Parts: sequence; C-alpha cells; structure tokens
Amino acid sequence: MQRQNSAYIKGLALFPEFNDPVKINEMFGIHIEKNIITEKNYEELSKENLPHFIRGISDAFLKTGENSLIFPEEFKEYFIEAGLKFEIENERLLFRKDNAIEFCRFIYEGMDFSYNLFSKEKLFKIISSIKGFYEKLVFILEEYIKRKYYSTLPEDIKKDIKAIFIYLDGLKGAKEAYLKLVNSGVDKEDARYILPMGTMTNIVMTMNARSLYNFFALRCCNRAQSEIRELANLMLKEVKKIAPTLFGKAGAPCESLGYCPEGDFSCGRFPGMNS
Repeated sequence: MQRQNSAYIKGLALFPEFNDPVKINEMFGIHIEKNIITEKNYEELSKENLPHFIRGISDAFLKTGENSLIFPEEFKEYFIEAGLKFEIENERLLFRKDNAIEFCRFIYEGMDFSYNLFSKEKLFKIISSIKGFYEKLVFILEEYIKRKYYSTLPEDIKKDIKAIFIYLDGLKGAKEAYLKLVNSGVDKEDARYILPMGTMTNIVMTMNARSLYNFFALRCCNRAQSEIRELANLMLKEVKKIAPTLFGKAGAPCESLGYCPEGDFSCGRFPGMNS
C-alpha cells in the first residue's frame, strides 16, 4: 500500500502546487518524506503501480470537457506505456467516450478505495462529465466491497456516489473495530456484533409448498427490501421450472388478484382493492 501511495504522490507532485509535503498532509492527513516528491525515479515504477502514478497525474492535471478528459501533451509517454488510447489536438491529449471510460477504469479498478490516495472531488467531476462511467464505477465498487469487506452495496445507496463513500467509511470503521476486538482477545462470535447488517453469509433453509407461497407473496412484492426481493424472484423462477402448475399463481399477490391489497402502501403497479 505504501508503494502504491508513493507512486500516486509522485504523479500528483508533478504539479508545482502539490510539490510540498505540507500540502500533501493538508490534503490527506498523512506525513510523507520530502524525498518521495523530489526523487524522480519514474522509470522504476512497476506495472502494478503505474495506475496509481497516472491517477496522481489525473488528480493534479485533468480537465474535463463534454464527455472527454483533457491532459497536457507532456504525459503522452506514460499513457502510451500504460496502453491507453487517446487523441492529440492542439498540444493536448484527449480521451473521448470509450477511451475516456477505459482511462477511468484503468486508474480506479485496481485501487483500494479505503486506503489508496485519490481526490474524491476529481472523481465527482469525472462522473458528471463522462457518460456511462458511473455504471462501470458502481460495478468496480461492488466487487471491491465484496472482496474487501465481505459485504454488499444496497440498491438505494449505489444511486449516489457520495452515499457510497459514506457507506465505505462505515465498512472500514466496522472492520477495523472488529479486528481490534479480536486482537484484544474477544471471541470472534461476539466481535461480529459490530459488523454491518450487509455482511455476507451462507444459509441453508427448507420450505414446503405452503411456506413457499407465503414467502413469495411477501417477498416478491415491490415493497420488500431489494435483496430479499431479488432472492425471492430467483427462487420463484426455479420452482416454476420444477412444478409449473403448482406454482403458477405464486408470487406477489397483485399478479394473481389483478389489484394491490396493500392499500395506501401500494407501489402503484396495480390499482387498489377499491379502485
């Protein structure tokens, strides 16, 4: 992690405003040695650390246009080395449309969003400028959260990038607290109480046909929480393959009734009982 962040700082510090450990400390709350900034051994950057170095360049120099990213021409060799595709126009490097999305994927896909250095402000500008990137970023973040925190990214939170980072801060704090408890001698079973509700687990359950009908009626409804609704619909799809006649009318009640029995809580998909 230290080498990755050092590579990022080397890229960031190419901009004179950031060529100062005090400025870095103000931005990220970390102390660094001056030699990390002044040592110009960019040729020693490993392939693994190149995305972090280029992300530092991006956070310092990037300008956004309409569905495009713009850089000074001086960084051409670094981008070529990374295998990135761009255009040159008026001594500027332009990443447009798919090339812009690929650039963003390159600098964000392999990073640790909790511990690697990056500018949220610059990321927000990219999201607002590059169409189609937010969907890619959400997928990257979902995979990161699964891998790093054994957790999920709820549907409503993934709609807002700022909400996602609030969620990430919570996941980070919970995991760090869990590890501290375990390392202090607390049993893992008790320490787990501090972990988020979204922590993934494996369960095995059995239901008869009557219980399944009841489950589908409650959890296939649009009012059910998104993850349990997704699970219920997947289960319904499977049982219909096995017993299509038996489960032909299973699912959300409105599907078979033709009206919604939820009253004032109706999602509006079907008319109410008294409509």
